[in-house]
Amino acid sequence: MQRLQAFKYELKPDGGQQRNLCRYAGSCRFVYNKALALQQANHEAGEKFIGYVAMAKHLTAWRNGTETPWLKDSPVHPLP
Repeated sequence: MQRLQAFKYELKPDGGQQRNLCRYAGSCRFVYNKALALQQANHEAGEKFIGYVAMAKHLTAWRNGTETPWLKDSPVHPLP
């Protein structure tokens, strides 16, 4: 008979860590919504789907843009 075992972990961040986690989550949400809007506008125009490489170039432009300089504070890996 096979026995299954599970573990539960709870994160207990301090104040600074909690602010950083909220900032990262907000950045990911912003990038997701902006990319979704870009894909929807592209679809309505009758153009092809934007692939990963092209979308990564858009992300780089958003991170280096003057409108969203706060995206540079977030790690780049969870954003795309």
